[in-house]
Amino acid sequence: MEVEMKIINDLKPNTVLLGFKKRNEQINQIIAYIENHDQTVIGKENGKNRLLHLSDCFSFFTSQKSVYVNNVSLSQPIKINDRLYTLQEKLPKQFIRISNTEIINLNYVQEFEISKSGIILIHFRNHYQTSSSRRYLKAIKERIL
Repeated sequence: MEVEMKIINDLKPNTVLLGFKKRNEQINQIIAYIENHDQTVIGKENGKNRLLHLSDCFSFFTSQKSVYVNNVSLSQPIKINDRLYTLQEKLPKQFIRISNTEIINLNYVQEFEISKSGIILIHFRNHYQTSSSRRYLKAIKERIL
């Protein structure tokens, strides 16, 4: 396979553009690697920066005008410097926005439950529970169905 690289300045941040004549197994493996490459986010804990792998993060949420991350290896959420809307743009496709205040990692979801009022209750494998707003209901259904 011949590899050619070209810097394209008008692409969105963290975007890779691939060109190929025909999609095959080798191309699929390259795409899977790029999509699933373990990215990180920096959190602040006790005044120190802490590098967190996105594969260990199961939700990002806002509280009191700050953004926090829930991580499987931490007992308490920790603060991050990113804004939720910027996170949404750069997170891999397994993350989905479920409300104005929360983004979740679908890899950690155990089940979805629809309440009588139409809100989706989301149960995680680690017993964490949250809910989506009705505004995001359509996007969630399209993603999981």
